[in-house]
Amino acid sequence: MVGAALDIFATTALGIALAAIAGSMPQFALLVVLVLLSLQMLSGAVTPLESMPEVVRTIMLAAPNTHFVILAQSILFRGAGFTAVWPQFLALCLIGFILFMLALTRFRRFLK
Repeated sequence: MVGAALDIFATTALGIALAAIAGSMPQFALLVVLVLLSLQMLSGAVTPLESMPEVVRTIMLAAPNTHFVILAQSILFRGAGFTAVWPQFLALCLIGFILFMLALTRFRRFLK
């Protein structure tokens, strides 16, 4: 449950960051479709990370979906405890915090 909450926080922070970057509502809708759809397809839930090129795997480590998929698969399929999945919890917290701070900074700059 905590992992799902952290994933929702990080994904919401990503959405807020995209909204702060987009200049208009149609641009935001296009960004959401392109970014979130590609993140979902490359997260490891649809296609295994092991079958992807190393460059794509490295890039996808910056996405919250990838860490949540690793976390959920480890807990649900292998019965992993917190000691095995704490790096994914930490990554979700850091990604969410960084994206939220980026959005906040961009929004404050917009208001000035």
